Amino acid sequence: MPEGTKKLLGFWDLMSISLGQIIGTGVVVLTGISISMTGYGAPWAFILAFAIVAIPTICIAALGSAVPNTGGNYTYVRDLLGSRISFLYLSLLVAGQVILASYAIGFAEYAQALFPDVNTMAAAAAIMVLCYIANLMGIKTAARFQSIMVLVLVGSLVFYIMSGFSYIDDYSHYTVPENVFPNGFAGFFAAAFLLRLSLIGSEFVSEFGGEMENPGKLIPLVMGLSLFLVVLLYIGIAIVATGVLPLSQIEGKNLAATAGVVFSPPVYVAFIGGGIMISLVTSLNAIFAWCTRGLYMATEDGWLPKKLAIKNRFGTPYIYLTLFFVVGIMPILTGLSLSYVSILANAVGAIFGLFPVFALYNLTTRNPEAYAKAPFKLPLWATKAFPLLAVVIYGYGIYSSWDFIGNTGWFTLAAYIVVILGYIHLRAPHVAAASQPD
Repeated sequence: MPEGTKKLLGFWDLMSISLGQIIGTGVVVLTGISISMTGYGAPWAFILAFAIVAIPTICIAALGSAVPNTGGNYTYVRDLLGSRISFLYLSLLVAGQVILASYAIGFAEYAQALFPDVNTMAAAAAIMVLCYIANLMGIKTAARFQSIMVLVLVGSLVFYIMSGFSYIDDYSHYTVPENVFPNGFAGFFAAAFLLRLSLIGSEFVSEFGGEMENPGKLIPLVMGLSLFLVVLLYIGIAIVATGVLPLSQIEGKNLAATAGVVFSPPVYVAFIGGGIMISLVTSLNAIFAWCTRGLYMATEDGWLPKKLAIKNRFGTPYIYLTLFFVVGIMPILTGLSLSYVSILANAVGAIFGLFPVFALYNLTTRNPEAYAKAPFKLPLWATKAFPLLAVVIYGYGIYSSWDFIGNTGWFTLAAYIVVILGYIHLRAPHVAAASQPD
């Protein structure tokens, strides 16, 4: 942990950041698509999605408990897979934060639904700037901002569920196999894999390992509890989304379709503005809250010049934060679509997400003492089997995105990786020299 770092974050700060990171474009965009794939099986598909996400999440939780540190995922890869691989991971993580644009664009599109004259590009850029400024003012300020937004968000979604249940008369649809698997198990699994995207995010709590009290217990607790609570919330949302209107009227549509039925016009506007739009802002803000930690640790290791890691008076490494801001706002300014940005970011995320998950594979051999003392510890066989299973899951996700992203997108990513590998080769001697004792 860098000298002078203070223990700032408690349980509720971390819960708000984790919930804000998980709850985002997934539930407000993907629910309707999953209904078109599996009908009344959508609530059940969220349960399978939970099982899919649980494997890599457990891997990161086990690492966070055993070797907590600021810049968590980066340090896991560095210490358990190697320094060069850790910087490649970090470089892919930076590229993957084009996902920031998807939250901002989604926010802008919902804003336009309420106010048709809104310029979506301007609205998306404005909300990006707001979250950037909030995090420039320091992690504690950002965490409080996050706590307020998450409270409003969860309250809105719970109100949607409670209001919607009163419109549902028949729950038998959810127990009939033909209704749950209208396109067979393959369609059901495809829907669950899609919904997986709405549940990722809690693993980034490990980025704050050096900035919390008792991280060995808090990291797995916050990750597990926030993911479980979100799954329960999503199941309720899926039941309302499928139970209020005939399936033919909601397939492929977002939550606004049923919200227009269960709410009066003023409440509908409040729900879209205070629930859906807030969910997109919380995800955007949560990424800004953790994204600089890995770069800061890479600077400590010598991979980046120390002058890039200078902090402002709030303790924020503002140059690195600005880098992520630029990565996030570029897709907005270049006019990329929400669907393309989301799928591209997910594919890149699946690639870099493999690195820290697979780091668990080496934990027991490279740091057996930390494994033995971890408050949350997996059986020895699970430290080997879970990362391999995660590779299969993530590999399928990358494969499923191939055609949509297209050759140009993949070529650009490949060229970026080649450039990073060249930088690693040139910078490695400096890193090795910096690591030598004086």
